[in-house]
Amino acid sequence: MIEMGILKEILGREVFVKFLLQNNNVIAYAWHYTEEKALNHLRRIMDYHLLEGSVLSSRDLKEWLAERLREVLIEGERFRLPEIEYKNKRVYIELIKVPHGKTITYGELSRRAGTRYHEMLIALMRNPLQVLIPCHRLLTRRGTLMGFYPLGKEVKKRLLEMEGVHLEADWNE
Repeated sequence: MIEMGILKEILGREVFVKFLLQNNNVIAYAWHYTEEKALNHLRRIMDYHLLEGSVLSSRDLKEWLAERLREVLIEGERFRLPEIEYKNKRVYIELIKVPHGKTITYGELSRRAGTRYHEMLIALMRNPLQVLIPCHRLLTRRGTLMGFYPLGKEVKKRLLEMEGVHLEADWNE
């Protein structure tokens, strides 16, 4: 399965992915280390954003995701959000503006989006298009890693390094 190979190559771990489609367009996806957890995470994303659609997983969808990840992580392209009214969409719009290979702090994102810090964190935990909306480009004000639910800080560090960002030795404080 080549598409799982590229996802594993990018993320450093095997993941299960569930996609939410509306009118044959991907409007959200969730990944996790088990199929059940991926589905549960997608349901939380759907509930948060009040999204409806068909929940699917297929080779074609995984290939679509692998190609979009290549575009964002390797080629440095900016992802274009679907025409969906996501809750706290301003957080995602501002996050997409952070250039490839650059980082900002969580506090700076909150300021740019005009969103309370706590609301911004919840929006990030319910990111409907994780990595395409590049939440991995966020650091604490001390320059350390925080979060990256559900895949963890090691994956976040890996993604940043793919973009040429090198963290200090104490990145995990």
